[in-house]
Amino acid sequence: MGRMRCFSLLLALLVACGAEDPRPATVEVISVEILAPACGAPQCHSTSTNQSGYAFDTLATAKAALKQLVGTGGGERHNLMEVLTANGGKLMPPDAPLDPQDITLIETWINNGAKGL
Repeated sequence: MGRMRCFSLLLALLVACGAEDPRPATVEVISVEILAPACGAPQCHSTSTNQSGYAFDTLATAKAALKQLVGTGGGERHNLMEVLTANGGKLMPPDAPLDPQDITLIETWINNGAKGL
């Protein structure tokens, strides 16, 4: 019985991992639901601190920052993806990296042309 329970749990986890993200890949979702809470903290990339010239605490400031980090063309890896995946050497946010599902949604948005900027 123990083996069957472990197998069922493993199967449930595998199914959950393959679940498609129900959120749309839009600048609004990425800015408000992902970047604002993870990066727009007062000590990081907020309007008041504006570290590295980027602020993510509001939709307007996030759009301005994303224009610099992503541009408006899709299909290639951009500065934003490099820092979110540490391919550029420095991982952001440094204290708590984004969930892989969030990173995938951001990458999908970029690859689809970063619409909304």
